[in-house]
Amino acid sequence: MILLGLDTTGAHCSACLVKGETVLAHLSEKIGRGHAERLAPMVAELFEAADLSPTQVDRIAVCVGPGSFTGLRVALSFAKGFALPRNVPIVGLDALAVTFLMDQRSIRSRIVYQDVKRGQVMSQRFGQNEPLPTVRPDVGTMDALTEKAEALQLSLLEAGPVDVSVMARAAATLDPADYPPDPLYARAPDAKLPGGVSPPTL
Repeated sequence: MILLGLDTTGAHCSACLVKGETVLAHLSEKIGRGHAERLAPMVAELFEAADLSPTQVDRIAVCVGPGSFTGLRVALSFAKGFALPRNVPIVGLDALAVTFLMDQRSIRSRIVYQDVKRGQVMSQRFGQNEPLPTVRPDVGTMDALTEKAEALQLSLLEAGPVDVSVMARAAATLDPADYPPDPLYARAPDAKLPGGVSPPTL
């Protein structure tokens, strides 16, 4: 199975092609802004480097957030546009889950969190031998999360840049129906359409 991995939720614009445990091609650039302009050329470069065509992709893995309203939608929109005419399934994973998968320490359980600004963090509990959660992460203060972790005797792990190759390899074994490519926002977007209407989600 050949998977295309995509992430534009943070400062990095990242994409990869993997087959099984083998990374065929991988690019990640810390660009801050401009993901929409960079992602498509980056994916084209991947196919050229791996000597593959888009028709050979069997599945797409995309990071769904958390992140900026505009940023995370770049990869999601690209993934859906790429998948639709080719009837390719998409697996959506959040940065918290990918961070857990990236961390190889043998800790039974832990809570992964990410600063989502305005004095809040998004967090999710993960178990070493448990399926990845399919429920939405919690949002609260760092103080409340620290108290929760202490009460449950769980370690805290802060989410970092997403490794799309780890995400793509994990997506090969997940059911797309359980992990849909829906955007994960910490809060409703501030942007409004004319008349004060909130923009629709993807």
